[in-house]
Amino acid sequence: MEQELLFTASKWEIIKLITANDRSPLELAQLLHTSVANISQQLKGLETAGLVKKERIKNGGKGLPRLLYSLANDCSYLITAAKDFAGKKLVPLSAYNKIILKIWFLDNPEQRYPLEKAFWNMEPYWEKIDGLFLDQYMSTDDLHLMVVSKSKQVGSLCPLISKSEGKSCKTHFHVFSPEDWKKELTKREAKDFYALYDPNKFVS
Repeated sequence: MEQELLFTASKWEIIKLITANDRSPLELAQLLHTSVANISQQLKGLETAGLVKKERIKNGGKGLPRLLYSLANDCSYLITAAKDFAGKKLVPLSAYNKIILKIWFLDNPEQRYPLEKAFWNMEPYWEKIDGLFLDQYMSTDDLHLMVVSKSKQVGSLCPLISKSEGKSCKTHFHVFSPEDWKKELTKREAKDFYALYDPNKFVS
């Protein structure tokens, strides 16, 4: 199947729904206001392309099998149109790749380079980090990264100065234990934070 056909509007809506939770064809049909037959056809194409996978589970003790669909793997369909370089490719994503893509998806282009630099500056501590969030409310001229970690070593991160296209930006690291971060979230609104890395779903 041509890769462009994998991302038609109907298939894309299915992909978005199953990135949040595993779904059955019936659930998807109800959420998208269409027939189960239509959803099953779309899912078959996505499964053949290796984008989704299915699992049979027992349905509430009735003994009837039920199919649940989930993403087969993390990937990105990249389309590039730049001077001297044009291409399109479906590529697998690591956890590192996903963070960089989330940075690129920020609306403010001036935030992207300092955040990339901050991210790579954190590389020695990465295995000790449980969450990474950009405080969108506090981040104006300076950027404020909220780092969740059980390790005291991560607390040694110092503010980082970045310069790009003649502009200077300081990135501040605010380190919280998982318990303190949960308390902080009770004082703030979830929309204040842009999740760059959130495997524990602190911010839903």
